[in-house]
Amino acid sequence: MKKINVTFSLPKETVDLMQGLIGRRKLSSFVSEALKKALEEKVEELRNAYIEANTDPDRQETIKAWSKIDGENWHD
Repeated sequence: MKKINVTFSLPKETVDLMQGLIGRRKLSSFVSEALKKALEEKVEELRNAYIEANTDPDRQETIKAWSKIDGENWHD
């Protein structure tokens, strides 16, 4: 897998804790795995929100109502 260098800031206490627990040589892989896990959780959260919103009857009624308005070419 191709890797790129990324620069960002973290609180000193966080870096000190990571270095103490993980070790300097393993920081990149630890941060990469932590971010990957967090992003996977975010994707799942968004997927579930989409499914919930897509099955919400009130939302579907609102979409139908707006679709009628949008079809009237009122914005031309």
